[in-house]
Amino acid sequence: MTVRSSQRPVFDPVDPAFLEDPYPCYAQIRDAGPLVRLGPTQWVTGRHAQVTRLLRDPRLRNEWPEPFQRMRLGDGEVKDFLLRLMLYREGTDHTQLRRFLSAIMHATPAAELRSYVARVSDQQIRGALESGRLEVMDDLAFPVPLAAACELIGVPDEDRPMIKAWGIELIKAFAVVLSEPDRPLANTAITELRNYFRGSLRGRDPKLAAIAAALGGTAASGPLRHDELVDNVIFLLVSGFTTTVHLIATALAILLDHPGVIAQLRDDRSLLHGAVEELLRYDAPLQHISRLAVEIVDVDGQKIRPGRVVHLLLGSANHDERQFASPERLDIRREPNPHVSFGTGLHACLGAGLGRLELTTLLDRLLSQCRILEPGGTAVRRPMQVFRTYSRIPVAVAA
Repeated sequence: MTVRSSQRPVFDPVDPAFLEDPYPCYAQIRDAGPLVRLGPTQWVTGRHAQVTRLLRDPRLRNEWPEPFQRMRLGDGEVKDFLLRLMLYREGTDHTQLRRFLSAIMHATPAAELRSYVARVSDQQIRGALESGRLEVMDDLAFPVPLAAACELIGVPDEDRPMIKAWGIELIKAFAVVLSEPDRPLANTAITELRNYFRGSLRGRDPKLAAIAAALGGTAASGPLRHDELVDNVIFLLVSGFTTTVHLIATALAILLDHPGVIAQLRDDRSLLHGAVEELLRYDAPLQHISRLAVEIVDVDGQKIRPGRVVHLLLGSANHDERQFASPERLDIRREPNPHVSFGTGLHACLGAGLGRLELTTLLDRLLSQCRILEPGGTAVRRPMQVFRTYSRIPVAVAA
């Protein structure tokens, strides 16, 4: 992180030092005030009270003008894809799309999904136990969320490798700026996914057939077009595994650095739900989001004017000393724990429940089956805009 001569903190989300460890930067931003000006058109806040309030403020929106998205993504299929998503829509469109996607997610009972995640986790863990080595990213963080998201939608087993490949390319479009080399790959990925779903929605799987029926009913009853709904189903699938990857990776990396916490959870499994919330707070997989002001917003006497961008630092809010006692300490008994890792308000993460279910179930299976669960080498971070994640987390395991 750099500091100008005026000592005003600089929020640079692509700075390598920030990507490696953003928390010193967050502390300086919190110390600088409840709202910090970055320049003539941008503001940033890292305090819990302000982040929580602004996430719920309807005058700050996540619907961005097309020229802005073109600047970020280029002028291709991926730009049109993002403009259609629930994530970047407001008002009636957002409400209708959220209701539609929520119905798909809740069509599978939680108990059934939990049982499925447990079976997939057991299968992955058994393979690692045979060798005594587990690589978190390859053995758990990708396979378990991918299987769960595909099961939720109805994507058959044989199609999942290509869904993974396309999803990895497409999710890059949610960075601050999609790099020039990645743009053709992301555009190809959304084209392939659209072609896949147009064919699959004819009903190869009962769940896909049900989604196809829902698409027809929703399109007939409202202003949303069929292609918008298809793109949002793609978003549900891709975000359902590409974001949970980082949740699982960061959680396991934290636990491996805290063997005492692993021992506590092994002795008392009732602590597991509280541990999941604390792991989410301690190093949020999604670190920051941005909003666009459409009206004047007053924050502690400072006015955010229309057209200004506000960066809301979720990872910083989760470490705000004004809200959390000893925020640098991992406390799985922390209560209350009002972290904002899944956001809040109208744009709160739709997949929060699924993410919690997957992580809780996976940790339970690991604790049940692994007598030894400790670092098997040095974890390697993967610098990634917006997300905190890893490229490699080696673990030594024994049954």
